Amino acid sequence: MRTYTKIIIAIVICAIGFGIVLWLKKEKVLPEKAIYQPIPVEAVKAKSGSILRRITTVGSLSAIQSVVLRPEVSGKIAKIFFQDGENVKAGDPLYKIDDAVYAAKVKEAEAHLALNKEEHSRAIKLLEKNFGTIQQRDRTLAEVQVSEAVLEEAKIRLDNTIIKAPFEGVMGLSAVSVGAFVSESVELVNIVDLDPINVDFHVPESYLPSVHPGDEVDVTIEDFDPLPVPAVVKAIDPKIDEATRTVIIRAQMPNKELAYRPGEFARVTVLAGTIKDAVLIPEVAVEREGDEEHVMLVVDNIAVKSVVSTGMREGNEVEITHGVKVGDLVITAGQFKVQDGVEVQVVNQNEEQEETE
Repeated sequence: MRTYTKIIIAIVICAIGFGIVLWLKKEKVLPEKAIYQPIPVEAVKAKSGSILRRITTVGSLSAIQSVVLRPEVSGKIAKIFFQDGENVKAGDPLYKIDDAVYAAKVKEAEAHLALNKEEHSRAIKLLEKNFGTIQQRDRTLAEVQVSEAVLEEAKIRLDNTIIKAPFEGVMGLSAVSVGAFVSESVELVNIVDLDPINVDFHVPESYLPSVHPGDEVDVTIEDFDPLPVPAVVKAIDPKIDEATRTVIIRAQMPNKELAYRPGEFARVTVLAGTIKDAVLIPEVAVEREGDEEHVMLVVDNIAVKSVVSTGMREGNEVEITHGVKVGDLVITAGQFKVQDGVEVQVVNQNEEQEETE
């Protein structure tokens, strides 16, 4: 009975030992198979094509015309014809300065002119009768001319008692009220022409040959409207900033609703020509780690990490300026599962070949 029990125990121990050996062999073989099994990915070949060169920069809005009005004669403000913030047309009266003194000056100048004309006429008649002299005639003529100039000046100063809008625009806030005494140095109000409105921005000097007057740019006023507004390049500053190596460009954009105001921040997108024979790949192929960008290439069924430099973007494609050549096989799906040096299998290889053909 004891011998039978010992045999059973020995058989059980052998069975357990045999099972452990089989389990260890299984654990050892499965990882080796998993390591060498290629990872399925999708990839496309980098191609050559044309892409628009876009520059995104910042700028600010400025008025087409803007001026601070000052009186040309001194006196008391008799009347204000406008409301703050009102739209006015060129030539509209804005302020009236009390003109009593200036009207009197005109009458005085007219009287002097009449007297001098009479004396000049008398001098001519005396000369014709040989009672006068040429010098007297010439002196009275000069006095007439001086009187005419004085009268003209008096009329101008009288006209200047009415301050008019120099151009069509929007009035600012009046700095004076009716009854205030003003002189030539006093600022009365500013007037601004808002339609159209200028957009001033900088571009690097390297892009200057690709930007010309008449070109269209897209302007976005982010705090007002997320949609871009077209503007037309009007002028390019002839001088380049030596510190920043940039040049100022001025464009104009419509402002019919007078919604945009000088000083507002703007984001400007400039089309600066076309890049020909650019290396293009799908943008989804590019991965970012901090400041570094890279793609995963497939070389002889092995994933190879390549650090790249990107350029312009258009649609779902991106320009590669360094790190990828035309014809290189770039992983576009599944790259997050692979590492540098891992064996991969391109599952869309036939589709890629058909598209290439």
